[in-house]
Amino acid sequence: MTESTALKFITPDNFNDFTYSKNWHFNYFKINKFDTELFQKEVDPQDCDLKVYQDLFMYSFIKDNIRKGSKILDIGGGHSRILKHFKDDYECWNLDKFEGIGNGPTEAEESDFKIIYDYIGNFNKEIPDNYFDLVFSISTLEHVPQDDIQNFENIVKDINRILKPGGYSAHCLDCLWKFTFNMVWANPITEYFHKNEKTFNEFIPYLKAAEDPELYGMSEIHYNKSWEYTTGKPYKQFGKPFSYNTLWQKPLK
Repeated sequence: MTESTALKFITPDNFNDFTYSKNWHFNYFKINKFDTELFQKEVDPQDCDLKVYQDLFMYSFIKDNIRKGSKILDIGGGHSRILKHFKDDYECWNLDKFEGIGNGPTEAEESDFKIIYDYIGNFNKEIPDNYFDLVFSISTLEHVPQDDIQNFENIVKDINRILKPGGYSAHCLDCLWKFTFNMVWANPITEYFHKNEKTFNEFIPYLKAAEDPELYGMSEIHYNKSWEYTTGKPYKQFGKPFSYNTLWQKPLK
């Protein structure tokens, strides 16, 4: 094993360790000061939004696996912190219709990367075939309609269309552990990915993930500060949001 390989944290080969958010992932982010690199401040894991974990997760994956100069596309990136950070090192694209879905932004900011105003799955011809080294999403695809299997199929086909052979497709999707009812809400597209693509990580049942003592999810402290007003529900009734992460690679042939 080379020194550069040894220093890698998230790789396709060990992605089983990253199928869902865990406390020890945050330890790595902080030891390497990725929080100060990405957010210009230290982050308290017990007082931050779930998307902070997901941004740090994708930031780590890109640093470990995607060479500088590569082409990357953020699905539903909104005001993407990832693209803003990497815009000088990668060719960055943002695919977002800016319609505010999932409390997202309704207007694009001025940026140095290319913006396509559309949804993945629409086969937009402004996005070339076989082009990207990485297509990723953060807290986006859980918002697609839950009962539209044709849309799931179109999303996967569209991602694979625009990926280069050998390119990666990486996604962080929100799940919700409703611990009062001992159940987990997750958009079925997550399981669809695992059933229809050769993912690097095995599918782990949601409730098994939720009951792992190492599970990292949004704390009650932060929920009470930033989410309760919007949801109108107390934490114990709403549940604990956590991240489910998925990775596959477009075949070389």
